[in-house]
Amino acid sequence: MTVLNDTDIGDVLAEALTSARQAAQDSWPAVSELADNIARSILIDIEYVARQKLLGQIDEYGAKIFLEDQRMVARARLRSLAIVTLQLAENIINAMLRVFNAAAQKALGWVLFPVSPV
Repeated sequence: MTVLNDTDIGDVLAEALTSARQAAQDSWPAVSELADNIARSILIDIEYVARQKLLGQIDEYGAKIFLEDQRMVARARLRSLAIVTLQLAENIINAMLRVFNAAAQKALGWVLFPVSPV
């Protein structure tokens, strides 16, 4: 995993999934596999942004635009499950993104996802 400013952003995967599980509540058994896949995809995207930042190829604004597109894809993927409402999808995604935001802010100095605190 990518390490920046003494932060291994890969370490946040388990925390993001725990947060998603709490947001999903009773729906977790039905969404857990997809949530895990989405969290791993977000992590890969953040690592890509971190590499691009180190190379001087992306700024904070560009990173936010790139990741917002990825967020919309994640929302659509969750919504493809019959039991997932729009609100539940948002709750699950936001729960994960709060964790990833904290790690990205520490590692990159950027807040990458616009989510409200709990």
